[in-house]
Amino acid sequence: MMEEAFQLALDSAPFLLKGAYYTVILSLGGMFFGLVMGFGLALMRLSRFKLVSWIARIYVSFFRGT
Repeated sequence: MMEEAFQLALDSAPFLLKGAYYTVILSLGGMFFGLVMGFGLALMRLSRFKLVSWIARIYVSFFRGT
């Protein structure tokens, strides 16, 4: 019984490692794009143009409320 479980773990290892790799890549990509988008929204919010500032404010308020 224990040998079968160990063999199953060994057989599944490549799939699990591939999934872990994709998880890390997608997480890093999401963090990067979130940082870029947050920085852009912060600059928009600080803009002297009212329309640009209001667009950023509405966007942030919408996602804070969901």
